[in-house]
Amino acid sequence: MVILSASFAGQEIRKFDQGNRIAIPTMFRKDLGESFIVLKSIQNEPCLVLFSEEEWIRFSEGVTEAYEGRKQSAVQRKLASMSDKVTVDKQGRITLKEDFKVHAMLAGEVLAVGTMNRVELWSPEVWDEWNAAEDVSLEGISYSAKGGR
Repeated sequence: MVILSASFAGQEIRKFDQGNRIAIPTMFRKDLGESFIVLKSIQNEPCLVLFSEEEWIRFSEGVTEAYEGRKQSAVQRKLASMSDKVTVDKQGRITLKEDFKVHAMLAGEVLAVGTMNRVELWSPEVWDEWNAAEDVSLEGISYSAKGGR
Protein backbone atom coordinates (compact mmCIF):
# COMPACT_ATOMS: atom_id res chain seq x y z
CA MET A 1 0.00 0.00 0.00
CA VAL A 2 1.28 3.46 -0.93
CA ILE A 3 0.82 6.18 1.68
CA LEU A 4 0.80 9.72 0.34
CA SER A 5 2.78 12.35 2.22
CA ALA A 6 0.25 14.96 1.12
CA SER A 7 -3.09 14.87 -0.59
CA PHE A 8 -3.44 17.69 -3.08
CA ALA A 9 -6.91 18.41 -4.43
CA GLY A 10 -8.61 21.27 -6.20
CA GLN A 11 -7.49 23.74 -8.81
CA GLU A 12 -6.81 27.44 -9.10
CA ILE A 13 -5.83 29.85 -11.88
CA ARG A 14 -2.81 32.11 -11.42
CA LYS A 15 -1.02 34.63 -13.66
CA PHE A 16 2.65 35.31 -14.25
CA ASP A 17 3.70 38.65 -12.82
CA GLN A 18 5.98 41.16 -14.56
CA GLY A 19 8.99 39.44 -12.95
CA ASN A 20 8.08 36.15 -14.66
CA ARG A 21 7.05 34.62 -11.31
CA ILE A 22 3.96 32.60 -10.52
CA ALA A 23 2.29 32.49 -7.12
CA ILE A 24 1.67 28.99 -5.81
CA PRO A 25 -1.91 28.72 -4.48
CA THR A 26 -2.06 28.86 -0.68
CA MET A 27 -3.94 25.55 -0.54
CA PHE A 28 -0.85 23.79 -1.98
CA ARG A 29 1.96 25.78 -0.38
CA LYS A 30 1.99 24.21 3.08
CA ASP A 31 2.36 20.64 1.81
CA LEU A 32 4.78 21.55 -0.97
CA GLY A 33 7.04 23.33 1.51
CA GLU A 34 9.39 26.28 1.21
CA SER A 35 11.31 24.55 -1.56
CA PHE A 36 10.20 21.76 -3.86
CA ILE A 37 10.97 20.04 -7.15
CA VAL A 38 9.53 21.03 -10.54
CA LEU A 39 9.64 18.26 -13.15
CA LYS A 40 8.74 18.38 -16.82
CA SER A 41 6.03 15.76 -17.22
CA ILE A 42 7.38 12.30 -18.05
CA GLN A 43 4.03 11.08 -19.37
CA ASN A 44 4.24 13.03 -22.64
CA GLU A 45 1.86 15.60 -21.18
CA PRO A 46 2.37 19.34 -21.69
CA CYS A 47 2.52 20.24 -18.01
CA LEU A 48 4.89 20.65 -15.09
CA VAL A 49 4.75 18.44 -12.02
CA LEU A 50 5.48 19.83 -8.55
CA PHE A 51 6.70 17.39 -5.89
CA SER A 52 7.34 18.16 -2.24
CA GLU A 53 10.88 17.17 -1.32
CA GLU A 54 9.49 14.20 0.63
CA GLU A 55 7.44 12.98 -2.33
CA TRP A 56 10.39 13.54 -4.70
CA ILE A 57 12.51 11.25 -2.51
CA ARG A 58 9.74 8.61 -2.67
CA PHE A 59 9.56 8.98 -6.45
CA SER A 60 13.36 8.79 -6.78
CA GLU A 61 13.51 5.67 -4.63
CA GLY A 62 10.90 4.07 -6.90
CA VAL A 63 13.08 4.82 -9.92
CA THR A 64 16.13 3.35 -8.16
CA GLU A 65 14.18 0.18 -7.33
CA ALA A 66 12.72 -0.17 -10.85
CA TYR A 67 16.04 -0.11 -12.75
CA GLU A 68 19.56 -1.43 -12.36
CA GLY A 69 23.02 -0.64 -13.69
CA ARG A 70 23.39 1.53 -16.77
CA LYS A 71 19.63 1.82 -17.28
CA GLN A 72 19.21 3.13 -13.74
CA SER A 73 21.97 5.69 -14.28
CA ALA A 74 20.48 6.77 -17.60
CA VAL A 75 16.97 7.19 -16.15
CA GLN A 76 18.29 9.08 -13.12
CA ARG A 77 20.35 11.35 -15.38
CA LYS A 78 17.35 12.03 -17.63
CA LEU A 79 15.04 12.83 -14.70
CA ALA A 80 17.63 15.09 -13.09
CA SER A 81 17.99 17.04 -16.35
CA MET A 82 14.21 17.48 -16.52
CA SER A 83 13.86 18.79 -12.96
CA ASP A 84 14.64 21.92 -10.99
CA LYS A 85 14.55 22.71 -7.28
CA VAL A 86 12.73 25.98 -6.61
CA THR A 87 12.32 28.08 -3.48
CA VAL A 88 9.17 30.01 -2.66
CA ASP A 89 9.71 33.71 -1.99
CA LYS A 90 8.00 35.71 0.79
CA GLN A 91 4.98 36.36 -1.45
CA GLY A 92 4.55 32.64 -2.24
CA ARG A 93 5.98 32.91 -5.75
CA ILE A 94 8.43 30.82 -7.74
CA THR A 95 10.32 31.52 -10.94
CA LEU A 96 10.14 28.89 -13.67
CA LYS A 97 12.99 28.42 -16.13
CA GLU A 98 12.09 29.37 -19.69
CA ASP A 99 12.50 25.83 -21.08
CA PHE A 100 10.07 24.56 -18.44
CA LYS A 101 7.50 27.18 -19.47
CA VAL A 102 7.97 26.22 -23.13
CA HIS A 103 7.56 22.49 -22.34
CA ALA A 104 4.22 23.17 -20.62
CA MET A 105 3.14 25.93 -23.04
CA LEU A 106 2.73 28.33 -20.12
CA ALA A 107 2.16 32.03 -20.74
CA GLY A 108 -0.21 34.44 -19.05
CA GLU A 109 -2.57 32.27 -17.03
CA VAL A 110 -1.55 29.02 -15.34
CA LEU A 111 -3.89 26.38 -13.91
CA ALA A 112 -2.53 24.71 -10.76
CA VAL A 113 -4.22 21.33 -10.25
CA GLY A 114 -3.90 19.11 -7.19
CA THR A 115 -3.49 15.50 -8.31
CA MET A 116 -3.28 13.55 -5.05
CA ASN A 117 0.48 13.26 -4.38
CA ARG A 118 1.58 16.17 -6.56
CA VAL A 119 0.51 19.47 -8.12
CA GLU A 120 0.49 19.99 -11.88
CA LEU A 121 0.80 23.31 -13.73
CA TRP A 122 -1.09 23.54 -17.03
CA SER A 123 -2.07 26.15 -19.57
CA PRO A 124 -5.86 26.39 -18.98
CA GLU A 125 -6.55 25.99 -22.71
CA VAL A 126 -4.26 22.97 -23.02
CA TRP A 127 -5.83 21.45 -19.87
CA ASP A 128 -9.30 21.71 -21.45
CA GLU A 129 -8.09 20.22 -24.76
CA TRP A 130 -6.12 17.46 -23.06
CA ASN A 131 -9.02 16.41 -20.86
CA ALA A 132 -11.48 16.49 -23.76
CA ALA A 133 -9.17 14.18 -25.75
CA GLU A 134 -8.49 11.74 -22.89
CA ASP A 135 -10.89 8.84 -22.56
CA VAL A 136 -11.07 8.59 -18.80
CA SER A 137 -14.11 7.00 -17.24
CA LEU A 138 -14.69 7.07 -13.51
CA GLU A 139 -17.17 4.23 -13.83
CA GLY A 140 -16.21 1.35 -11.58
CA ILE A 141 -14.31 3.47 -9.08
CA SER A 142 -15.47 2.92 -5.52
CA TYR A 143 -15.43 5.27 -2.55
CA SER A 144 -14.42 2.35 -0.34
CA ALA A 145 -10.96 2.16 1.22
CA LYS A 146 -10.02 -0.66 -1.17
CA GLY A 147 -10.48 1.55 -4.24
CA GLY A 148 -11.77 0.65 -7.68
CA ARG A 149 -11.05 -2.06 -10.16
